[in-house]
Amino acid sequence: MQMGLGGNPFGPAGTGKTECVKALGSMLGRLVLVFNCDENVDTESMSLILTGLVRCGAWGCFDEFNRLHEATLSTISMLIQPIQIALKDKSDVVQIGERSTKLNHHCGIFVTLNPAGADYGGR
Repeated sequence: MQMGLGGNPFGPAGTGKTECVKALGSMLGRLVLVFNCDENVDTESMSLILTGLVRCGAWGCFDEFNRLHEATLSTISMLIQPIQIALKDKSDVVQIGERSTKLNHHCGIFVTLNPAGADYGGR
């Protein structure tokens, strides 16, 4: 957490990935907001969510991140990268897409992934 990298729990559905992130946040006194990702999530809405997290210092847990479309996933990863770099460099501001935003160093980004394949409903 001191490096600003958040986390990336991976595993089968129902194994407590999201609950672990929420419990860790609770132990550290952080507000954890959980967002369920699906095919309808777009880059602009994710940009607004990330801007809010960065400004208020909350943790965002993006559940089932692997359900995003490939192009959207790629674009969103390009929004997350500057946040991680700014946290690591202890910067006061971060550029998220077209927005320059004041950075609260307590923010964190977590994404949970479920395994792909027929065992998981083809997602």
